[in-house]
Amino acid sequence: MNDTDVLKRIDELLVTDTLDKVAQLPHGCVSLLSFVYGENSPQLKHLKLCLADISRQYQTEIKRSNEISVASIGALKNLKREIEFGLIGTLRQQVTGEVLTDFIQLARMVLNQDGDGAKNVAAVLGAAAFEDTIRRIGAAFVGIIGKDDLADVLNKLKDAGLIQSPQIGIALSYLSFRNHALHANWEKIGRESIHSILGFTEQLLLRHFA
Repeated sequence: MNDTDVLKRIDELLVTDTLDKVAQLPHGCVSLLSFVYGENSPQLKHLKLCLADISRQYQTEIKRSNEISVASIGALKNLKREIEFGLIGTLRQQVTGEVLTDFIQLARMVLNQDGDGAKNVAAVLGAAAFEDTIRRIGAAFVGIIGKDDLADVLNKLKDAGLIQSPQIGIALSYLSFRNHALHANWEKIGRESIHSILGFTEQLLLRHFA
């Protein structure tokens, strides 16, 4: 589900012309907030507390239903405005950058340990961070959704000006690293190449998701 789908669902929920649609409103609102902001987000927690307070405060079914609808509609309208103003996309990009940066730091921490086992684990983490970063850039800025061949994604990012020369050549060269890591060809992966792909991936994150 992308932002267009979320906006469409919001508009559907805001049409409360039948009792059935009114009943769906709070559940749909909770689902959307959970999807967009996350299960532990302050927005979702606030709505749940508000709905719980309403349920305790109002004894009559009609009054309780009305107040729950008002709270849900308010939350949905706020969500809609944040999506329309691009705030949600910015938030997602920041979260993406933070998560993947932590991933890279973990790979470096493992790489600092002695032994081939640590090197191999770091290689897998580095390959995963590289691929995920490329795909997330494609999804966020070019609308590439799905599992397109990674080389095709890189070329589309180059065409869109998101990865410049000679970066594109370096990025394409890392496809071999990724394949070696995924297929456990450890003898073809050295520690320096792991440091290299981690540094390259980190620069992409700083540029596009910081």
